[in-house]
Amino acid sequence: MKFTPRFFTFLFLLLWQLPLLAAASYAPRTAGAKQAPAAGVPTLAARMLTPTFSLAPNPAHGLVTLSMSQFAVGTEYRLRLSNIIGREVRTVALRPEAADRGMALNLADLPSGMYFYSLLQNDKVVSTKRLVLQN
Repeated sequence: MKFTPRFFTFLFLLLWQLPLLAAASYAPRTAGAKQAPAAGVPTLAARMLTPTFSLAPNPAHGLVTLSMSQFAVGTEYRLRLSNIIGREVRTVALRPEAADRGMALNLADLPSGMYFYSLLQNDKVVSTKRLVLQN
């Protein structure tokens, strides 16, 4: 294997910059400064307050069961069902205490296809998932 002068130049520059890169990435934080969480990354408190929900079975044959947990008391929840082009086909008001044990929804009147269901908390979308109907 033959080493060229370019390789040695590259190696020299890399070794020369390595201590500077290591010092910058491992710089200690100051005691009084608080670091803000990265954008788009939910904090632990936000994840604990976000309700979780799911429809089962998926794919479904008309009758599905909604289960929901980690809901806030005194908050209005709705389930919005949209078709593949985004048109809202059904909205269901949810009672979290009933959805915790499992709430049955009859979707047999809808045509077969792919749908998106969203959990709305005080008219704001919390999460959106996909459902396949095989009616």
